[in-house]
Amino acid sequence: MTNHKCTLWPSGEILELNDQETLLTQLKKAGKKIKSSCGGCATCSDCAIIVKSGELNLTAQTFEELRLLGNVFHITKERLSCQTRILGDVTLDISAHEKPTKEKVSKPSVPKSTTVRLKKREEVERTAIESKEKNQEKPSDTWYRHWEKEDEDPNKPKRLGGNKRVKPFNFNDSE
Repeated sequence: MTNHKCTLWPSGEILELNDQETLLTQLKKAGKKIKSSCGGCATCSDCAIIVKSGELNLTAQTFEELRLLGNVFHITKERLSCQTRILGDVTLDISAHEKPTKEKVSKPSVPKSTTVRLKKREEVERTAIESKEKNQEKPSDTWYRHWEKEDEDPNKPKRLGGNKRVKPFNFNDSE
């Protein structure tokens, strides 16, 4: 088991890390807060860190890491700390994990209206009768309840859109 220097950017703090454990476990042991909702199983990508220098001193990307992050390390310089082991001196940027989380700010409580409007029984019955009468009135629109209307020509069959059979596909015609 060999120890290697790991410089944390931007603070410049230097940690001695071994090559047996992943960066996630070692950084957590060192007291650094690294986000990880999957517990190091390479399913969340929350523990991504940025490699500032020494990318050749890290283990090769695992299949799980490539599946999650893709093959864009040469562009983003991101690695999953739960899948990466250190093989030499590196400089890592973990500033994305050190950002303070937004604390829930309690909103000032606004008192809701406590007044309740009570209707009298007569008023409720009157509005129910008015609503019923309004619904029974036939509107002037000719489309209203058109399915109940009598056709002008009784010999003309009603054309309804449904109940049509699908024509079977004939495989012999396709040749």
